[in-house]
Amino acid sequence: MARYVFRRTIQALPIFFGISVIVFMVIHLAPGSPVDRFRVPRVSPAQIQRLIELYGLDKPILQQYVSWVTTFVQVWRPEAWGYSFLDGQPVLEKVVTRAPATLRLMGTALAVTVLLAIPVGVLAAVKQYSWTDKIITTFATVGYAIPSFLLGIYILFFGGVVLPQWTGGRFGFPLFGMESFGKQGDVLDLAWHLVLPVTSLAIQQISGWARFMRSSMLEVLHQDYVRTAKAKGLPRGRVLGKHALRNALIPVVTLLGLSIPGLLGGAAITETIFSYPGLGSMFVESVGSRDYPVVLALTMLGGFTVVFGNLLADILYGVVDPRIKY
Repeated sequence: MARYVFRRTIQALPIFFGISVIVFMVIHLAPGSPVDRFRVPRVSPAQIQRLIELYGLDKPILQQYVSWVTTFVQVWRPEAWGYSFLDGQPVLEKVVTRAPATLRLMGTALAVTVLLAIPVGVLAAVKQYSWTDKIITTFATVGYAIPSFLLGIYILFFGGVVLPQWTGGRFGFPLFGMESFGKQGDVLDLAWHLVLPVTSLAIQQISGWARFMRSSMLEVLHQDYVRTAKAKGLPRGRVLGKHALRNALIPVVTLLGLSIPGLLGGAAITETIFSYPGLGSMFVESVGSRDYPVVLALTMLGGFTVVFGNLLADILYGVVDPRIKY
């Protein structure tokens, strides 16, 4: 297993290199410049030119790329990922500061997805063509089809505006932020602020997982070994849990690898809607202000989550299916 993980890590290096080249070229070839926001009457052209030289934007693009990529890998240095064009802070420090909030949001959403989607998908498969199956399938289709930004706005409006009105102000969820003023470090307050963004982030994941789990479970339930187990008189719960569910989970493991980068991408929209101070909202702010170092760093982190998610899925294949050897 260790050899396999090492081999996959080495194979990922060309992928990271390709991501870095494409992202760097796209960002730098896009119209506009980080110094455009300083182009106002009170800022002279000479000052603008000094800013361009300070940021290194006057150098050839190849030289800029080599300078950036050679320092980016030196993560032991605080200045390895450069300095933000917006506030001058080290990008690595900003990412480390914001990362716990996003990991908390993504981890909670993923846990909720796994805990709800798998039993819901199994229930829909076991109750095939029943009203239970039809209701689950309908809600899963609607939840998967609705745009994430629209879903987030609906949830924010219902949980933060409509619900307090219905309850006379006695019950409602926070409209923004990660914690209330004066309650820093309060676990219950942090959890309360997570309810709406986690709901928004998890609904589409649950919808996709439940539909996939239903399809996988139906395929397994029609296999010969499941019918044989039923013919032997084994309890229904044992047939479903030991013989059917474990085999149905094998293709579902793929979703876990795809969900990690998917949650990170969805966090950019969700965190912006709920004003949640994580990496997603920082990415949106950086794109809007053309903060090249921050955008590059967060995009590379996104590429890392894709590779890590696929590696995690491959490892879990061996856990779920003992026939797979590395």
